[in-house]
Amino acid sequence: MIHVVYTIHDRRGAEGRLVVRGGIWAGDECVFEFVETLRGTSGVVRCDWRQPGPRIEVVHGDGNDADVRPVLLQLTELMRPFHAGAFAGVTDAALAGLYAGQYHADQNYSNDHGHETTYKARIVDSILRLLQPAKVLDAGCSAGEVVRQLRARGVDAHGFDLCADLPSIAYAEARPFLRQGSVTAIPFGPEHGFDTVTAFDVFEHIPEHQVPAMVDELARLGARRVVALIAMCEFQYKGHLTLRPLPWWDRAFAPHFRRRRDARTLQAMAADFGGDASKFLAVYDLEPAPVLVPQGGFPLSPAVVRG
Repeated sequence: MIHVVYTIHDRRGAEGRLVVRGGIWAGDECVFEFVETLRGTSGVVRCDWRQPGPRIEVVHGDGNDADVRPVLLQLTELMRPFHAGAFAGVTDAALAGLYAGQYHADQNYSNDHGHETTYKARIVDSILRLLQPAKVLDAGCSAGEVVRQLRARGVDAHGFDLCADLPSIAYAEARPFLRQGSVTAIPFGPEHGFDTVTAFDVFEHIPEHQVPAMVDELARLGARRVVALIAMCEFQYKGHLTLRPLPWWDRAFAPHFRRRRDARTLQAMAADFGGDASKFLAVYDLEPAPVLVPQGGFPLSPAVVRG
């Protein structure tokens, strides 16, 4: 559940709070409650990803009040990532600009922050128990926390990130194994032999219009599986551009991948993450390419296929 508090001001400079709580997907709609303390206005925000913007229902107060309208506009802007076409046309160069400078340190991705290290260790250990990967590529690797943890556990791990200043933010022990690149132009290929791609808090950073190209690129890489942790409701973080329910992501990956839903996988996730489904890893397996049989069957003689 999301609980976020913003500072707001009215026309006379009085200070108040905008509180947003919720983040529950019901089909194609994500629902939040809000309250602002300047006028005591409260209500519900309904975000249907198929629509261009949120529907705000004021339950208490006057939505037309001159001090309330700007707050509702701010609320509408906060909810942009939930809606179709909100970031159409954003380029890789513009995205890279989001993650330059202090971004990685501010998010505790490049400063040996204890919580981040422990959090990623928990995920890495879960993957090793469930999947036993041999060679891993970490997409959106930032400073290389996942890469260095995997390598410390004996896994041949590499990573890439869109960040232009990757060499300067990367951890020294991970730096030789990291490359600069985008999920729509992965700087590795099938010849590198990765069996697993990991992407933790990455896919929600990809503009909606680039998701099909990303999925095609992951398929080109040829890894047997993609393991992802996808933020679906966390609008409050910088760079979260595509917030969608898990079935939406299943459809986006469907041309090439299928998500595991077997009891063994789900039980492992429940055990490792305390039954919090928002933290479960999504494991997408690469679907084998269909065999195209020429009309009339294969032109092979029995002698050719003899065992």
